[in-house]
Amino acid sequence: MFGFGKKEIEITLEKFNFSIGETVRGKIFLKLKKPTRAKALKVGLIGERLTKNTRIQGTNVSSQQKKEYVFNFEMPLDGEKEYSQGEYNFEIKIPTNLSQTLPGGLAGDVLKTIQTLAGNQSNVYWYIIAKLDIPMGIDVSNKIQINIA
Repeated sequence: MFGFGKKEIEITLEKFNFSIGETVRGKIFLKLKKPTRAKALKVGLIGERLTKNTRIQGTNVSSQQKKEYVFNFEMPLDGEKEYSQGEYNFEIKIPTNLSQTLPGGLAGDVLKTIQTLAGNQSNVYWYIIAKLDIPMGIDVSNKIQINIA
């Protein structure tokens, strides 16, 4: 981040825009500075809802942000061993029941209008995550944003 060095886990994807039911295909490149013992290398799909509430009282404006997971799926790519470098292919099928977390059409537009008028904004952001689970240490991880419509 900010150019202070290379990421130790990089994620590449075939594309970034997906529909419900499609499969996300990509690769994880592991580039550790030194060999590290880990429980597992995992990849996943997460959906984070970010809700921002804005209140205006006279000349005072206050804002609060709340983040919650609406979807969290992880799967192991490799098990417990010593990791240093490697390339791992993965596929994650986007579940068909995600439409429950994605308000769309006229109902979605009406809901967004009501939320905006009430001072609330809510958006769901989707990410592919990669994580090296290091016991009693700081996990090495990275995430990349995707679009699901």
